[in-house]
Amino acid sequence: MKYCSTLLAVRNMEKSLRFYKDLFDQDVVMDLGENKTLTCGLVLQEGLDQLAGFAADTMKFRSNTMELYFETEDFESFMELLDAHPQVERLHAPKTYPWLQRGIHILDPDGHLIEVSESMYSVACKQFEQGKNVEETSELVHHPVKVVQEWYEEYQRGKQALISVCGTDCGACYCFGKMCNGCNPCEGKVFHAPEGKACPIYECVRNDKGMPDCGACEEVPCKIWYCTRDPKFSEEEFQVNMAMRIQTLRKK
Repeated sequence: MKYCSTLLAVRNMEKSLRFYKDLFDQDVVMDLGENKTLTCGLVLQEGLDQLAGFAADTMKFRSNTMELYFETEDFESFMELLDAHPQVERLHAPKTYPWLQRGIHILDPDGHLIEVSESMYSVACKQFEQGKNVEETSELVHHPVKVVQEWYEEYQRGKQALISVCGTDCGACYCFGKMCNGCNPCEGKVFHAPEGKACPIYECVRNDKGMPDCGACEEVPCKIWYCTRDPKFSEEEFQVNMAMRIQTLRKK
């Protein structure tokens, strides 16, 4: 025996599909006419009363006895999306629960209850960013230490992935997520490099020397570092910046 899916009875398939597409980015992956399966595995069914042999007057919508639960890594963006759909009924304003998670309850077109909350991993990461350790975070978010430890290790891996080959923290850059997704994901082809080419530092250490980063090079800081310095830095600021980057690379 295996669990297969959750099915929702809907009264207007087109309206329901639009709701789950617009707010939750769900597409139809299996179309059986009055029965449609969405990306997440949720099934929408028109005419469930006739299919199952229920009397129409026994169909109870807005029962509030079950909810669909969605998580997001960016709760603020979801709220902006929700604000763009004022027709969606909300049961309350966004709230913060005792375990520090923010969430909101809404209703779909047929009155099915939906909770949308930020992921607990995101909640924990905010505590790590504030300097909280695993034990402190575990107590604050009401989750076992073992689980929070796994989140912390994932958080640390994510932070390391944002450290460029020259020791710059891409996640702290004002361009990150706007003009650039970070040096490592774009293989050094950052917005300020010539089109189609990698940053000279990335080109040297990764493509020419085959090293993981400049921390493995005996010449750091080299003339390429000086040639690629940010023009907004004074000489003193640039020296401090290089020292910080070298320290970051040594920690890696």
